[in-house]
Amino acid sequence: MRRTAALVIAALCVSLSACSAPAPEPQTAAKHSDGRLRTDLAPLAERYPQLASAESVEWMGGTLGSRDVGPSTYWVDVIAVMPESEIDVYRSTADLVKVDPPTLVDDLAPKLPTGPFEGSPELDDLFSSGGHGATVVIDPQARTVVLSGVFG
Repeated sequence: MRRTAALVIAALCVSLSACSAPAPEPQTAAKHSDGRLRTDLAPLAERYPQLASAESVEWMGGTLGSRDVGPSTYWVDVIAVMPESEIDVYRSTADLVKVDPPTLVDDLAPKLPTGPFEGSPELDDLFSSGGHGATVVIDPQARTVVLSGVFG
């Protein structure tokens, strides 16, 4: 009798766990920063040398996820005005299509040009190397590169 009761309880536990709510969808890690809008090019050009010839940049950066767990993954959101010749190089290097810009941190998003934006996986790859990944779009009319990057 005890064995039968134990089997019934075990079967009930398995049944109840199988009916539990589905696992929640993974959420994007929160971006943490000091809230400072930056315009210095040197730190960006070190991580993304494709931006070294930028005429002007506005960017913000920080860490992803929980601040009390390490090591950290870092993020950077960038709006860079480039020489027209660089925009032409980017356009000729990849098969670009009309895309939406990456989601930028709230303080930088209002500074986005109006578009339309062009991008492609090849353009992302052009800016992604040495552990520095990036989602990149360009606005050819505004000669602007919009980059959202992560690195460890």
